[in-house]
Amino acid sequence: MTRRLVLFAKPPLPGHAKTRLAEQIGPAAAARIAEALLHDTIALAESLAERAPAEAPKLVLAYTDSQDWFTPSLTHDWRLIEQRGDDLGKRIENALADLDPAPDDRTLFIGMDCPQMPPERVAEAFEALEDANAVLGPCDDGGYYLIGVRGGIPEGVLDSVRWSTTQAMSDTVAALESANMTVAELLPGYDVDTAEDLQRLAREMAADALDDLANLTKTLADLGI
Repeated sequence: MTRRLVLFAKPPLPGHAKTRLAEQIGPAAAARIAEALLHDTIALAESLAERAPAEAPKLVLAYTDSQDWFTPSLTHDWRLIEQRGDDLGKRIENALADLDPAPDDRTLFIGMDCPQMPPERVAEAFEALEDANAVLGPCDDGGYYLIGVRGGIPEGVLDSVRWSTTQAMSDTVAALESANMTVAELLPGYDVDTAEDLQRLAREMAADALDDLANLTKTLADLGI
């Protein structure tokens, strides 16, 4: 049985990264926030890879555009695969096809928007897949910050999900259950997509309620946020 942690990432370039946040704080500042979030998420993943062999996942970075943007930031043994598909469901489906997991393998997918996720949450997700076929970490906005599966997902199961809406989580649960997959849920969390999300995260960082987010801490200070 193999554990894998897959990070979906894209280059944090102005005008392309954090578009909702960019409408509020400008594309250049939003891109800097996205870059900091990416580096802190990579640090989170690499800290998990340093755990005991039985707990440490293999790391996979699913990239868009060119892998050359990401490789200088990686200090562990990452497998790099290119994202393929027009929506998250197809990208998950194609990533699983590339990884070719065995029926008992556990694969978790995260994005670059939630580095404040406690490392213990990842361990909980892997443990949930001992009994469930899938696991989801719900977000306050109706989406989710993590999805994991044991084995794979039948082709086309996620085609009916209304992505980037408040129904994404409920649609995904319904789609998985329609394929006779049992679904476990983690504690709620949130992605950093808007200025309000960023202010929430900054408050939690100021209250020392989070582990060190070194890159984001420096970027927020530089931007005066």
